[in-house]
Amino acid sequence: MRKVAVRCAAANDEEDLTGLFDERETKRPRRSEAASSSDAAPKKDAKKEKEFAWMDSEDEDEEDEKAKDQKAKDERAEEDDNEEVTLQKLEAVKSFGRMMVLSESLGKKLKDGALGSSEVAAACRALARSKFFDGDLLEELCKCLPKMLEANKLTAEEATDAIVCLHELNFYNKELFSAVAKSFKTRVSAIAPAVRNAMLQCMEVIGHKQDPDFQQLLQAPPLLPGSPNYKTIRCAFFAKGTCTLGSLCTYAHNMQAPMNLTDASKEDAWRSRSVMLTQVQMYSTGNDAYASAPLL
Repeated sequence: MRKVAVRCAAANDEEDLTGLFDERETKRPRRSEAASSSDAAPKKDAKKEKEFAWMDSEDEDEEDEKAKDQKAKDERAEEDDNEEVTLQKLEAVKSFGRMMVLSESLGKKLKDGALGSSEVAAACRALARSKFFDGDLLEELCKCLPKMLEANKLTAEEATDAIVCLHELNFYNKELFSAVAKSFKTRVSAIAPAVRNAMLQCMEVIGHKQDPDFQQLLQAPPLLPGSPNYKTIRCAFFAKGTCTLGSLCTYAHNMQAPMNLTDASKEDAWRSRSVMLTQVQMYSTGNDAYASAPLL
């Protein structure tokens, strides 16, 4: 009988371990390859960075240009904010934005009293044209105008520009309207009809009730003592029971007085026309039934 050769288990283990070590040795080069590939990756990234470096420089240039443009805009805005107001600039105002640029300088000059009557009137017209409502600015305007009116520095046209401005912006200041009435009450006859009508309309629309005598004078200017209408023509306000002038009124407070001299001449016109005489009148005048002579 043939014997079967038996091998030791330890020998098998050595063979197995030898195979395992051989395997590991064969796998090690793969790790070195991975390491070499990982080392090569930064080089590739560096190449990419170099390739796209010009794009980054362009982006930086664009950002620099934007920053410069923004800085220039800020400087222009700062210059606009500090722009000094003048008569020519106020007369040229056509828009809300343009008035906003000049408002800061205008407010400062109003506070300092550095504007003349022509500049103040131009400011009022500019505010009305541009519909620029600034409560603080209007308050400064209403502080400045009464002082100028008291010193007789404003003409009727310039004062009208002021109250028209407040009317357009729906801003009522009782002191200013009363100052206008006080300043021009004795000079109403010298005011042009168009200016009188503008003053009256502003006062009525905005609801100024403090100076009814001035508003009456705006509607019916006083008569001069040398006028043929003086104390002859009936006062229309007296006829309505609303005359606020009393004895100072230059119109007649008499209901028998004519409304105008033309009507007065018409009332006596029948005296110069031919009339039919009665029999007694015919004997007394020695005329026929019709006489053209005026009757006494």
